[in-house]
Amino acid sequence: MQVIIDKDVCVACGACVLSGPDVFDQNEDGQAVLVVDEPGESLRDQILESIEACPVQALSLVEHAVATAE
Repeated sequence: MQVIIDKDVCVACGACVLSGPDVFDQNEDGQAVLVVDEPGESLRDQILESIEACPVQALSLVEHAVATAE
C-alpha cells in the first residue's frame, strides 16, 4: 500500500500526525510528510484514521495489486 499526500491541498493542521504518529510528521512549513515510504499492514488503522481526520481530504491510500502466477 502507498499513502499519497496532496501538498497542494494540505493546510498543515496536523490532524494526520495526531491520528497516525508512526506514519506522518510535519515539515518546517507544517505540511504533512511520511515517516515511512511504504507503510506495512500493521499501520493500516493509523492511516485510515488519518485519512478520515484530514479536514481537506489531502490524504489517500493506494492499494498495490498482488500479481498471481497463471
